[in-house]
Amino acid sequence: MSDAVFDNLVLDEEEQWIEDHLEEFVPAPEWVGETLREAAKNPPRIHYSKQENKKHVSLRLDNDDIDKLKGLAMNQGLQYQTLIGSVLHRYVMGTLVDVSEIRKVFAK
Repeated sequence: MSDAVFDNLVLDEEEQWIEDHLEEFVPAPEWVGETLREAAKNPPRIHYSKQENKKHVSLRLDNDDIDKLKGLAMNQGLQYQTLIGSVLHRYVMGTLVDVSEIRKVFAK
């Protein structure tokens, strides 16, 4: 790709952080790459429950948090309620990833 393609590229906050800290990253051991490639080939399956297996709950959330959730959901093509449910599901299943912890690992 030519450099002209990248001239108008706008990075989001996380992408910009990565760009600004590239020199801090070190190559990961080969086994890490193999593990990530294998995980990408076999992603965990999300099992959707039937409607009767779901319970309606009410939450009070900060307006700014809801706005951010709606933006994140829109970028992923989801309803924001679906995104909230997905995040909670991943949390209780122990598969929710903390990006700041990943940054710490790669920064070492």
